[in-house]
Amino acid sequence: MRFSASLSIISLALILGMAEAHAVELASFRVFYTFLPSRIDQASTTVPIDGALAYEARGSRCLGYTVDSRMGNRYADEHQGQRFMDLEATTFESADGADFEVNQTQYVNKQADEPERISVKRPDGASAANGEIKGAKPATFNLKPEILFPTGHEIKLLAAAEKGITRDESYVYDGSDGTKFYRAFTFIGKKRVGGSFTPDAQNPQTKVLQNLASWPFSIGYYPGEDPKADTPVFQASFNMYENGITTEMLFDYGTYAMKGTLQKLDLLATEPCDSTAAPMPPKPEVAVPQ
Repeated sequence: MRFSASLSIISLALILGMAEAHAVELASFRVFYTFLPSRIDQASTTVPIDGALAYEARGSRCLGYTVDSRMGNRYADEHQGQRFMDLEATTFESADGADFEVNQTQYVNKQADEPERISVKRPDGASAANGEIKGAKPATFNLKPEILFPTGHEIKLLAAAEKGITRDESYVYDGSDGTKFYRAFTFIGKKRVGGSFTPDAQNPQTKVLQNLASWPFSIGYYPGEDPKADTPVFQASFNMYENGITTEMLFDYGTYAMKGTLQKLDLLATEPCDSTAAPMPPKPEVAVPQ
């Protein structure tokens, strides 16, 4: 899954070598998760009740990668009572890392904030990037060549896991917080052969994944502009399969943590790179039950 620090590319040729990057083939899929609190600190003034994530990932190394997501969470706040926070987002990332687009809208109790659009472009996919934000807080910004976008980061991690690499440090920009980027520290666990991860082996929805290898990942996201920062702003732990599908997620927001369970999974057709690539069809509506 293409993770961002809200939950949550240097050219892949520059990081991994083009042949190695292309060895990672991400699936196109539609998935639905539900979330429940796994930890709530006593000092927390915001208490999570439950949540849900609808997520669709489509594309290939020929067409680029599109992600449509909608995440909703209910909270009990000692000052504002019960609130429902809902974030709708669509992102597109070119396979060469030259373009990254984000369109997102935040809802609070079904009232929409002003939509935000982010566009980041690199002249050749491997140089510094220029970004522009349109919305309530317009801005322009620059990103260094080594800063990845989410799918590029995911591909890098899967390639590292395949090689048996157990640690990674990368800089990532995902558009989740304006112009901010993150320093992501990742720990990669031992490879799991297909069918050996008990929670998924017992979940009928993940039956289609049981012939694929997977790895446990743990990522801490730190402020990218502060090299001395030692407290992550967000942490994510999950099991990820070789095709990019993620299960058994734990999102840690500091004062509380939410555990995500996969409830429904549909694999979608992916345009093969050796055929004539047609434009992607319009995305379907993705709804989170309320």
